[in-house]
Amino acid sequence: MVGVYCVFLSYLLFKRCNKQVMEIIPIIYLAFTFVVGLVLPFILGSSYANIFCTMVAIALFVYYEFSVLQLTKKDALTGLLNRQAYYADITNDPESISAVVTIDMNGLKRVNDNSGHAAGDEALTTLAFCFTKAIKRKQLSYRLGGDEFVIICRKNTQEEVEELVSRIRKNVSETSYSVSIGYSFNENDTMTVNDLVKKSDEMMYVEKQEYYSKNGLDRRHN
Repeated sequence: MVGVYCVFLSYLLFKRCNKQVMEIIPIIYLAFTFVVGLVLPFILGSSYANIFCTMVAIALFVYYEFSVLQLTKKDALTGLLNRQAYYADITNDPESISAVVTIDMNGLKRVNDNSGHAAGDEALTTLAFCFTKAIKRKQLSYRLGGDEFVIICRKNTQEEVEELVSRIRKNVSETSYSVSIGYSFNENDTMTVNDLVKKSDEMMYVEKQEYYSKNGLDRRHN
């Protein structure tokens, strides 16, 4: 039962992390401690089992300390990286940023007005999980505020970025919500991050306008 719990906890932590190296390393350390604590008693004898709980307690404490430090970078509602982390990250090695994906939820205000803000929060959390499932290595997702999200891609090919967008669309299509997506790729390494965001936003707003026109909605009511 302890082994099952350890495996489940490690899997859950990895599944919900933002796939950053600084997040993955503590999870690997925690999982390694679990494995060592569970396997070594069979190799070294029952005397080793006496320190298993101590090892797990230390590992959990280390991960807890790491989690507290990470809270300053996380959006409290969705668990994605926040605006503060976004600004810090785009100034760190900006030359490696090859693409930007910008995403807006369609109809958040309508959900809040009709079903309450708790329903709106649930919608944002659900969408954030869709983005987390979609991102791969060297792709980080942020919630900038409200229903505005952005994904920064480093050293990704255009094909990888387009596959990311496809995965997001597929994940969101399995929910009852809708999003508008734009993306831009730095083909010649001549665009700044702000240029990439502006170009991506232009594509995203065209898609958003098409959504509202198609559904006969007033965009001012989101």
